[in-house]
Amino acid sequence: MLSEGSPVYLQRDDLSGDRVLQPGIIAAMAQDRWTIDFETSEPLLEAGDERLIYYTQINKFIQRPVRVEERSGSGPLSQVVMKFIGDAISADTRQEYRVSAVDAGLAAILGSEEGCTVEDISMSGLGVTCRRKHSIGQPLDVKLRYKDDEFSGRMTVQYGRELGVERTRYGLRGLFEAGDGSPLRNGLTRTTLAIHRQQLQPVSGAA
Repeated sequence: MLSEGSPVYLQRDDLSGDRVLQPGIIAAMAQDRWTIDFETSEPLLEAGDERLIYYTQINKFIQRPVRVEERSGSGPLSQVVMKFIGDAISADTRQEYRVSAVDAGLAAILGSEEGCTVEDISMSGLGVTCRRKHSIGQPLDVKLRYKDDEFSGRMTVQYGRELGVERTRYGLRGLFEAGDGSPLRNGLTRTTLAIHRQQLQPVSGAA
């Protein structure tokens, strides 16, 4: 049940142009608008901006379009009043809504290569860097571990970008089994939400 103090996430572009989710806390709720506290040193929003926000409700990840009505505060803490401008829909199947996993302690094995770095994660895919070369469209066996949670499955290479002589960044999308029982899909969902909560802790401590 959503209430004041519940976590929400604002979609924005980072400096590299990737879409990321900025965590925040609901400070106040009304029928058609929420007031949200964000903690960040980067400029987030101005009045009139339209964005998507995300939140978890009844074990589903939900997206909803909003318009910024007011922003207040200075320094690392900003309070933003957002008005809903569209319906809430499920975001579980959308691969582009990713969270940073650089500092999350998420380990990945691609094929037989251990020690791959997971840059970001979503409920349907990963951004990783590794040493071995892979082709666009190539299917790979992937094993992931986050804390005590291990899961694996097949993923396909969506894109690749060389970062230097020995490292390449890849975008991977899951090849899911039919139905909702895919261990890979369930594992990605659990881990994405868990990392969201981990990233949210400094914000909630400052409120």
